[in-house]
Parts: sequence; C-alpha cells; structure tokens
Amino acid sequence: MQTYTWKRGDFTVTTDPSGIDLKKAAALIARQDWGCKDRPLDLTVKAIQNSETFFCLAGENREVVGFVRLITDYATAAYVTDVNIAPEYKGRGLSKFIFSCIMEHPVFRKLRRMLLCTPDAHGLYAKYDFKPVAHPEEFMERLIPYDEAYAHFEKNKNA
Repeated sequence: MQTYTWKRGDFTVTTDPSGIDLKKAAALIARQDWGCKDRPLDLTVKAIQNSETFFCLAGENREVVGFVRLITDYATAAYVTDVNIAPEYKGRGLSKFIFSCIMEHPVFRKLRRMLLCTPDAHGLYAKYDFKPVAHPEEFMERLIPYDEAYAHFEKNKNA
C-alpha cells in the first residue's frame, strides 16, 4: 500500500510506519485512550501493524505524539479507532490535523461509510461529517470482557 505524509509546522502526519517505534506508540495510547487502557501492549502493537495508521510526529526526531487507526477494506468502509494525542500535545489542533489528513487521503475520502465510537468528542467528529448512526436498530456488536478477550496475551505492566 502506498504511504502518504502531510506537514504542518513542526508536525508531520504519516501513514508510513517505517522508523516508528510501535511499542512506544502503543504505550502512549495504552496510557491515555479510554477504549484500550487495559489492552496488553503487544496486542496494541499487533493492532497497529494490521491497520492503516495515521501517526502524528513531532519535530526532527519524529517523536510519536498521537495516532489514529483505521480498520478497513480500502474499498467500502472503515472503522476509526484508537484516536489519541499525548496529553502534553493536546490543545494544539493535532486531532484536527490528523482527521484532515484522513479526509484528504485518496482512498478514505471516497469511502461510503466510516464508523467510530466516542464518549466525548462528538463536536470534533461532526466537523468531518460524522453523525449519529442513521439506523441504530440495524447495528449490533459482540462484546467480550477485557479479561476474557485478552487472556492469551501477556500483560506488560511497564507500558
């Protein structure tokens, strides 16, 4: 898959994972994200590797300060997940920068459906045309408790 990169001031958003320490990125999201705070570090690394990930990097040293994962077929749909910005970088418009990049991406800007879950950022996503699900009665989920779902992964408590 072709990779894409965007720059804004000292920040870069890229879909190119080369040179990025995925364990450090996974540790960042494990500490901050509401949806995966109990997810084992190695499982988050595997999830990043198997997704289209938009990494937000700071400065010349390319420190990962945030990222967003998309689970997708690259043709009809994508599920947006693990939206995260390091606390010390919040308030700088980086979530907006990443979402602008997602919406400019030649594949994702044309997808018919993108889904996401959020406890508190509805206003941010509305700026990118996300709306409440039109027919919630058509959607279902299979949800397994963390302990059961991740029992086969060793927890890394130093993440």
